[in-house]
Amino acid sequence: MTNYASVEAMTRMITSITKTIQAEQVVVESLRKDYQAVGLEWNDSQYEKLGPVIDDAVRELSGNQTKLSECITRLQLLRTKLEEYLSTTL
Repeated sequence: MTNYASVEAMTRMITSITKTIQAEQVVVESLRKDYQAVGLEWNDSQYEKLGPVIDDAVRELSGNQTKLSECITRLQLLRTKLEEYLSTTL
């Protein structure tokens, strides 16, 4: 059986992006949780200004997740094409 380094590299790409999405999800959860924790001790107009900052950060992180998921799908399709190509040419 031939070892296809390029297929393995594409698999690593998919894995890396998947890990990035998971890490971003952890950050989003942490931001929301920490925002609530801050509100327990600091509930005034300045705290209210913090909310939109957190919302912006969450929105940006979540937007990346959608785009990165699309990249994973495209990489998976291309990896399949690469595997087909390699199986017919080698």
